[in-house]
Amino acid sequence: MTRPKEAEAPESAEDFLRLALSASDAKARARWARAGLALDSTDLDPDTQVLLLRQLYLSHVEARRLRKAVEVAEQMASIGPLRDIAHHDAARVLAALGELSDAIVQQRLAARHAPAERRSFHLWSLGTFQHWAGDVDDALRSLRRAERWATRDRAMIRAHSAYVRLTADLAVAELDAIVTALQKSPAREGYGQWLLGMIAYELGDRRKAAVHLRAWLRRHAAPDEAKTITLREELRRARTALAQIESD
Repeated sequence: MTRPKEAEAPESAEDFLRLALSASDAKARARWARAGLALDSTDLDPDTQVLLLRQLYLSHVEARRLRKAVEVAEQMASIGPLRDIAHHDAARVLAALGELSDAIVQQRLAARHAPAERRSFHLWSLGTFQHWAGDVDDALRSLRRAERWATRDRAMIRAHSAYVRLTADLAVAELDAIVTALQKSPAREGYGQWLLGMIAYELGDRRKAAVHLRAWLRRHAAPDEAKTITLREELRRARTALAQIESD
C-alpha cells in the first residue's frame, strides 16, 4: 500500500503568502505571514512583502489589535506597491479608533497615491470620514471629486452626497431622480440599501427607512471583524435610527 504523499514544506515567500491567505484564523494568518517576512530580503520582492504585511495587518484587525494594525499599515505604505491600499487600511482602523483627524490624513494620502481605477473609491472614503468628523463642506467637495472619477458607483456617490446634504439641512436638487437611480443600480442590495434607509430616515419616511435599514442590518448580522470595523459608524447610525423609529 502506498503512503499518502506529504505536503511539501513552504519554502518561498509566495508559499507562505498562499498559506496566510488560506489560514482559518488570525493566529495562523499571522504565523504564516511572519514566516514569509522572515525570509532573506533577497528572496522577498516588494509586492510580496506588502501582501504578506497585509495578511499580518488583517490578523491584527481580526484579533482587535488595532494599534498594531495601524503600525503594519504604515510599514506597508513605506514600501511602495499598493501604497493607496496601505494608507486606506491605516485610515479605516484610525477611524474605528475614533481618531478621525488622523484617519483623514491617511485617506488623503490614499487618494493622492491611487491609480485612476481606485481614485473614486478613495475620494468617496475621504468624503465619508470628513462627514463623520462633521466637516460637511469638505465632505461634499470630496464626494464631487469622487463622482467625477467614478465609473460603476456614480449612483451611490450621488446618493451619499444627498445624504450628507440632508444631515446638514441643505437642499438636494433632483433628489427623487437620485434615489430612483440608486434603486435601479446593482448596489441597491449592498451599501446602497443603507443609503436608501438613511435618506428615507432624514426625509421622515419612517416606514421606508425601517424596511431598508432592517434588511441591511440582517445582511450584516454576523460580519467579520474587518467589516465590523469598516462599517462601525454606519452600523451605529442604522441602529440609532431604528431605535428612534421603534420608540415613536
